[in-house]
Amino acid sequence: MTTGKIAIPYYGSLTHPTSGFERIFFIVEQAGQKNTNGQQVSIGIWDAKESQLLPNWLHELGVHQIVCRTRPEGALIDTMVKSGIRVFSEGSEAARKLLKQLNII
Repeated sequence: MTTGKIAIPYYGSLTHPTSGFERIFFIVEQAGQKNTNGQQVSIGIWDAKESQLLPNWLHELGVHQIVCRTRPEGALIDTMVKSGIRVFSEGSEAARKLLKQLNII
């Protein structure tokens, strides 16, 4: 995995069955070190009225990776990948390593 900005959906999933796409994200910015001293965490709130497409908004923030608790649908993953954003679910080894590195698990 590369360093840079990582988005983590507030409730763990990119979508909700009743409300659509997640709007609140933890945005983790790493400074390139393996230790966690160089990271900053902020909250990002997506407003579909200002930026209609979630992948575009994340890309504008400089997010290169998303880590979710549940695996998104294939079409959503494809859309994110086309925007330059890699999607990892908690079950993947890469996501576990990243979350451990960020001291989230």
